[in-house]
Amino acid sequence: MTMKSTPALALACMMSLGQPWCLVQAQSPSPTWQPTAQAAPHQVLHLSASAHTEVAQDWLVMSLAVQKEGMQAPAVQKQLNAVLSAALAVATPLAKPGAVEVSTGEMNVSPRYGREGKINGWSGSAQLLLQGRDAVQIASLAARLQDLTVAQIGWQLSPEQKSAAEMRIQAQAVAGFQSKAQALTQQFGFAAYTLREVRVNAQEAGEASVMPRLSMASMDSAPSPTPTLAGKSRVVVNVSGSIVLR
Repeated sequence: MTMKSTPALALACMMSLGQPWCLVQAQSPSPTWQPTAQAAPHQVLHLSASAHTEVAQDWLVMSLAVQKEGMQAPAVQKQLNAVLSAALAVATPLAKPGAVEVSTGEMNVSPRYGREGKINGWSGSAQLLLQGRDAVQIASLAARLQDLTVAQIGWQLSPEQKSAAEMRIQAQAVAGFQSKAQALTQQFGFAAYTLREVRVNAQEAGEASVMPRLSMASMDSAPSPTPTLAGKSRVVVNVSGSIVLR
């Protein structure tokens, strides 16, 4: 007959009112302690690298504006709507995707206050935006819209030009990050590193030329096409993140 092992029993017997009673309690074996594996120590290092290039600007943005005043807000808004509608009727047929694009900008009508703080009239403004790669056509079209004046001119990169520039220098930024990571790993006395997290972003830096407001005398005369001259934009790709030294 095979004997099965059973847990050790603790027997406690006491006399109560002349009758013995016993409490039997199972005793579990003492737990065996096992050391837990500790994570290997490591150091986290944050770093960044960037690459940049200068690209000729190829996208012109011209903002045209009109201002009106009156005693009633609806009347001012009606005048603004009339000017925009007339301008769109001339500009929209000449629009070409990528070359000359036409869109409306901001429009607002606000009260005008007198010395006593009371409303004595209303003033409003509206914008029409001309943008694209064909600077000559945009400038000529703006000159035809005599009820609007040039408020601002800005050159920038087209989405295609910006994307191509980013792709050219993105590899340089990544290589710079890897090179810096390897050098810092050795300088801190570690053998290798693993990439923990990384972020890649790009930005364009350029300047817009703001046109001065025209005087009433110049507004009365027939406007000529506004001269424009493209500059360069600086495209920067930045790679930042952290590595684990080991």
